Amino acid sequence: MSHMHAVRSPTPSVVLLAVTIVAASHVSTTASAAPGADGFDWATIGAVGNAAYAGPGPNSGRGRVNYQYKISKLEITTSQWLEFTNTFSTQTDAYNFTKLGPLYWGATFDPTYIGPGVRYRLRQGDPNAGMRPVGGISWRDAARYCNWLHNGKSSSLASLTTGAYDTTTFGGNRTTGYSDAATHLPGAKYWIPTLDEWMKAAYYDPDRFGKGGGGWWDFTNRSNQNGVPGLPGVGTTSAGLQLPNRGEWTIALGAYSASTSPWGLLDTSGGAAEWTEEWAGRVDRATLGAAAGDILQRESTSTTEGLVFDPEEATTIIGLRIASAVPAPSTIVALGFMLYPRRKRRFSSKQRQSFWH
Repeated sequence: MSHMHAVRSPTPSVVLLAVTIVAASHVSTTASAAPGADGFDWATIGAVGNAAYAGPGPNSGRGRVNYQYKISKLEITTSQWLEFTNTFSTQTDAYNFTKLGPLYWGATFDPTYIGPGVRYRLRQGDPNAGMRPVGGISWRDAARYCNWLHNGKSSSLASLTTGAYDTTTFGGNRTTGYSDAATHLPGAKYWIPTLDEWMKAAYYDPDRFGKGGGGWWDFTNRSNQNGVPGLPGVGTTSAGLQLPNRGEWTIALGAYSASTSPWGLLDTSGGAAEWTEEWAGRVDRATLGAAAGDILQRESTSTTEGLVFDPEEATTIIGLRIASAVPAPSTIVALGFMLYPRRKRRFSSKQRQSFWH
């Protein structure tokens, strides 16, 4: 962290500049205290240029990220996916995102709605329905969700087409390979995390070997041991937990509040397995994390075999956590000077089911 010593009372603009420089250089290891204006509780991932994971397994050599970014502390919740779905399913059946999924979530058809299209509502009698994980999101619909967020949650169908991902590139098949653009667009405000971004946020600890001694944990909950399957308060994860009628999927996101990644992420083990941008032979996209009821070993950096799935298939155990950009320090500083100008000076104001056991 930068250290700054004041020798005399600075002007407001100098104070803001100092705070901005310190904030920009600080390596944050906790999530934000509360959801931001966009409704997401973010963790800021620093330790820019961290060492890649060097242990055994298929992801050895991955996980290095050379920039600061944000990632949502929680997966997409039922309430968040419900808002997205109803925005378009009530316009036309062409954009009913639940035709193939999600299978596991806290919402159901609204029988009181008579059209157009269909509408969904939270399950009656479950006070935690809105916080249930969402399992059954296709990769392409995850990309459309990011476009919708990028475009300010517009109700226009055009808002699904571009912004974070260019959906006009979506095409191909499993025989010839898919033509979908490999990554999100430059300037995207929200996107599906890259494999490296997800790994770093789940396993890398900037203070693993003491203050400033960065390193990798074997498991997502700051441990080198498997999590303990069980209900909240008894176990540490819903991964490996199997209840009647898939009851493990009714456990609210964030319920295992003491089990977090080094950066404060919850449910990287349990909840839904999560999409990444990673291609597997241009016919599948890769996921990371162990889903509720899934085999616990999927949560380990060394033994995990990230499941891969067709990008247009709504696989029942796959959900989404999103990433976002950190504003450039120069932008923040410029805004600061506009908000707190120096005295006597004015400034004019000119960012899929495969259940392996």
